[in-house]
Amino acid sequence: MTKVKTGFFEFNDLTCSEAIVTIDKMSAEKTQFHNVITPNVDHLSRLVNLEKRDVLWEIYGNASLMLCDSKILQVLMDKKGKKINNVVPGSTLTQELFDGKVLNGKNVLIIGSENDVFNKLKIKYPQVNLGHINPSMGFINKPLEVEKIVHDTKELKPDFVFLAVGSPRQEILSWHLSKELNSGVSLCIGASILFLVGEEKRAPKIFQNLRLEWLYRMVTQKRLVKRYFLNFLALPKIYRFI
Repeated sequence: MTKVKTGFFEFNDLTCSEAIVTIDKMSAEKTQFHNVITPNVDHLSRLVNLEKRDVLWEIYGNASLMLCDSKILQVLMDKKGKKINNVVPGSTLTQELFDGKVLNGKNVLIIGSENDVFNKLKIKYPQVNLGHINPSMGFINKPLEVEKIVHDTKELKPDFVFLAVGSPRQEILSWHLSKELNSGVSLCIGASILFLVGEEKRAPKIFQNLRLEWLYRMVTQKRLVKRYFLNFLALPKIYRFI
């Protein structure tokens, strides 16, 4: 497996198809719980702006699979001579997993998403054994609730856990799960479930190909303007770390 080392962590340079084969194998292991993370500029902006390297750095650094989610990040890495050939957005990976046969008949747990969104997912993918946990607002700062989520997940014995509670909450929760479970694989997927059921739309292909998916989302979702502005300001610092 080709790896590209940066000042942040090592990225796995896999196509989406290769990543799916790897994730499927991980889900079948009975000795380790695996974490799959797909960092983008927003993730790295958060890391470089931390006052010190806290547990988030540890979480990202110890992920079982690290896939580049951002074409902007791909360009920055290329300019640093750290060429990565494949960009695998978490939303694309999620869709390919659900639309393919990998999840058929498997126990799949969704953590996050409202009940109506989960019900649409169940209707769309009846061939998948779906379970659902919807944490409360601010759950990641409630140790007892985090403990209960981990306990309930362990009881359900999922082959796959899709974490849709936003970053960095989903990465932190994945880390908690990895300390208690000895099988299965988690994927930190953000808003991917909303795309799957049509609650939100991804940018048209032309925006994706031009590396402007961020612009489409910023224009169509005003709440993201501040986030993208701060990410833009963090780009020089991210570049130095790479």
